[in-house]
Amino acid sequence: MKSSIDSYDFIIAGMGAAGLSLAMQLKNSSVKFSRVLILDKQLKNTNDRTWCFWTRDTQAWYQEAVTRQWDCIEFKSDTFEKKFTISPYRYQLIRGIDFYSFCLQQLQVDSRFEIVTEEIKALRSDGAYGIVETVNSTYQASQVFNSAFRNAEVKKQHVNFVQHFKGWVITTEQDFFDDSCPIFMDFKTAQNNDCRFFYVIPFSKKKALIEYTGFSRSSIASEAYDAKIKEYIEKDLKLETYTVIETEIGQIPMMESPFVNPYGVRITNIGTAGGNSKTSTGYTFYFIQKQVQSIVDHLERGESLDTKKAKRHYKLYDKVLLDVMDKNRISSDILFATLFKKNKIENLLAFLNEESSIMQDLSVLNSVEKLPFLFSLITKLLN
Repeated sequence: MKSSIDSYDFIIAGMGAAGLSLAMQLKNSSVKFSRVLILDKQLKNTNDRTWCFWTRDTQAWYQEAVTRQWDCIEFKSDTFEKKFTISPYRYQLIRGIDFYSFCLQQLQVDSRFEIVTEEIKALRSDGAYGIVETVNSTYQASQVFNSAFRNAEVKKQHVNFVQHFKGWVITTEQDFFDDSCPIFMDFKTAQNNDCRFFYVIPFSKKKALIEYTGFSRSSIASEAYDAKIKEYIEKDLKLETYTVIETEIGQIPMMESPFVNPYGVRITNIGTAGGNSKTSTGYTFYFIQKQVQSIVDHLERGESLDTKKAKRHYKLYDKVLLDVMDKNRISSDILFATLFKKNKIENLLAFLNEESSIMQDLSVLNSVEKLPFLFSLITKLLN
């Protein structure tokens, strides 16, 4: 352990989507700083995940890292299927390795940023500083941004799901995939009393990501995902000859229980730790960008970093939906088919992105079967 503590203007603990997004936004901002430390136990140099999201913004700072984008998505179920044109939105895909490389290449040539690979052991506030302890050193800054540790305030009555998934990137010898329109959700699979679907993201006519996703209280064995993906490719897509060139597997918390900050006022949680994984869908990347932009805006104006906006109605919607799914009040394939069938796609996507108007909210809420949601609403209000 060093005898002295290295000091910085800001420390970013964690080098994933949230940490690198904040670093890049700081780099591009008018915030005055001279030293920023970015810490993680290892550099991000593998394609460990894929982010998909929809946005109206086609000039975002990360645009160079976007691998593909579309103005069309397809929904499939046993009772309803349709291709939707989603303008003014664009459905975008970013491969993890492309995002990490894009950010790190720019940060490594900016002398204000220092990237250190050490395992983080502890965080705390101490007077005017946030303190970060690693296996080798101790660092301090007036503000620390944490995406490395997650602390949830779990209660017995809460519904805490994970979005769990495994995907194969496959290639074919002949043109096979419709690369003009990804399959956003395909519910033509057993629901297992929770929520299961596939999606197909075409990189080209000969290459695509096939992913099997579930929303439930726990994940399944890796071999079980493989069996389902293989069955889907061969029986549903009717593709007999293909090559698996990459795999990805992971979990995203979809928690009614909130993430809390036990580290004091000098630590700000970001990313999933900051509540940016949408509780009802698991989508994270787009919500990270909203929080990071808010943080940078506050820093530019010299304001407090209390960036949580009052969106209690969206939190309530999410809690109610999780309860409906957990109690299996409506089968998930029927529920999502209803949402896509009975709503204008722009209204539904705005609602899921938490940027809808009151009229759009009412339209979406009015499209679902009322009684199951009313039971869950009462349950959540009484908890």
